[in-house]
Amino acid sequence: MVIEALWQRLKDKGVIIVVEPGSPKGFRYVHAFREWVLAKSRSEASIIAPCPHHGTCPMAKHPDLWCHFSQITQKVPNDVFPKKPKEPDLVNEKYSYLIVQKNAETPNVKLENIKEATSAREKSYFWPRIMRPVMRKHQHAILDLCSQESGKNGRLERRIIAKSHGIEGGYRMAKKMKWGDLWYFPKRVPHKYRKEGRFGKRLW
Repeated sequence: MVIEALWQRLKDKGVIIVVEPGSPKGFRYVHAFREWVLAKSRSEASIIAPCPHHGTCPMAKHPDLWCHFSQITQKVPNDVFPKKPKEPDLVNEKYSYLIVQKNAETPNVKLENIKEATSAREKSYFWPRIMRPVMRKHQHAILDLCSQESGKNGRLERRIIAKSHGIEGGYRMAKKMKWGDLWYFPKRVPHKYRKEGRFGKRLW
């Protein structure tokens, strides 16, 4: 009833943001809101973030996984709301969220794939999102991404960005990326799949 009331008050092309604690229970509330959005047509409601797709949530299928993110925040000053003596001023808050736009189709709905996008803004709706803290290893980084399959459904995938990928492959940026950021580098195909043979000519 609350969501319906807020949705009716929202103007055309307006945005509604739902934020819950980053716990399994909070994610279930956000996922229920997401299912409410997907039950509508895309011309009536479209997801802006964090999902790069309008398909089934891959994390909702797993009982031990839930979509959440982290943010360092500063607590309210003592003169406004007193804290305990040993309570820190900076805390690492976990949260789940969903941003939805009313009566407007997002680029990942209007366009078939990222190749049809003409601007960085349109392309960003197709980029995968980093779903866990980046694991920085020696000469490589490991990213857990939520991306869109060819059939418009979501999937979780793990990519290893090695030093051999170079700047164009995103190795330098992989060390700087944070949990919740968008990964805008294309998936790299190993050399052995881009050649006619082991020592053959490169196909592209």
